[in-house]
Amino acid sequence: MLKKLFSAAEQQQELPKRGASAAVYRKTESSVEKKRFWRSERSATADESPVKKVRGARSDGASSEAVATAAEIQRWQGIDGDWWIKPATIMTALAVFVALANYCFGSLYYWLDQPVSRVTFEGSAQHLDRQQLATSSVALMSGGLLSADLEAVKAGIQENPWVYQVEVTRRWPASLYLKITEEVPVARWGSDGLLNHEGDIFWPDQAARYNSLPLLKGPSGNTTMMMSEYYDLNQMLRNAGLQLVELKLEARGAWTLILNNGIKVVVGRDQIVARLERFLTVYQQRLQAEADAGRIEQIDIRYNNGIAVKWRPEAATDEQQKG
Repeated sequence: MLKKLFSAAEQQQELPKRGASAAVYRKTESSVEKKRFWRSERSATADESPVKKVRGARSDGASSEAVATAAEIQRWQGIDGDWWIKPATIMTALAVFVALANYCFGSLYYWLDQPVSRVTFEGSAQHLDRQQLATSSVALMSGGLLSADLEAVKAGIQENPWVYQVEVTRRWPASLYLKITEEVPVARWGSDGLLNHEGDIFWPDQAARYNSLPLLKGPSGNTTMMMSEYYDLNQMLRNAGLQLVELKLEARGAWTLILNNGIKVVVGRDQIVARLERFLTVYQQRLQAEADAGRIEQIDIRYNNGIAVKWRPEAATDEQQKG
């Protein structure tokens, strides 16, 4: 009995391979596969957008493509039709912020831009009138503490001949700070000018008060070089107990010295240091006593093998002329 049952089951499971039965079996299998395919299509269609549902539901003869296009347009209009609202909101907020910031800044600037009520000085003022400088600096501001042009104030103060350097800064709440360095004259220039330590010329009103300073004369473009030469020559003369009180540079380049004992020394253009060394040697050996007595008027050291001495008229003798 069991053998019959197993053999029947094996016969049912065995697939037909040829003939009419095989054709029927293939047809049946094909229909089963089609049913499976359409089932998967329907399940996939259930998950798609409403646009595809509309395509299947239309039965009035209109094309499915046209329906899909209209549905897509409606979807874009419904979702993105207000795309301009967000940028417009941002720009409006930004404009409001800028306007508020500009208003706050203007109010703060107006509050800080107060008229100057105090001027503070730093530095010596031996030749400067501080009250006059304070008045002129405030007049030059032409505005409050913030709106004032400090460069214009600085330029106006710098016009004073005794001002060597000036710094102008603001000090809140309403103060102007001036740091001024005065000119320090080290020599006279011509009849009305003075020279500072850098060889710059300035023209103060009180130049006559500095007659004790050495006098320099020459082309105005050679002031720095003349100051340097003055220091070097004066250092050499000090070793012999002399001092340079006047230095003159002619246009052709020749140097002339005036010593503190009134003697005029003609140096020339070339070999200035060598000639001056030779002069100092002769002066210390033979001429110092005569110079101290006031008998020598001029010494010419432009010669290669000696010097020429010019005696004062009241002390001139034949012997001195030969020397």
